[in-house]
Amino acid sequence: MGNNITEEQGQIDKEAAVLLALQNDMALIRRDLEIWGMKRDGSTVFISKSVDYDHLWGDSLQALKNLVK
Repeated sequence: MGNNITEEQGQIDKEAAVLLALQNDMALIRRDLEIWGMKRDGSTVFISKSVDYDHLWGDSLQALKNLVK
């Protein structure tokens, strides 16, 4: 991704990440610049860590796509 993530693109990435997580029986939890997934049984799985908030959801979306392949 480039350095100039728009607010709109960030929202699109966030919605896509949340949807993908739900489709795979997970809820997403944000802890600062980290995204974690919580499974139905209550266990958590690390998804991604970003260097800044602008890339947070794009990074998590890409990591989720790789995780659920």
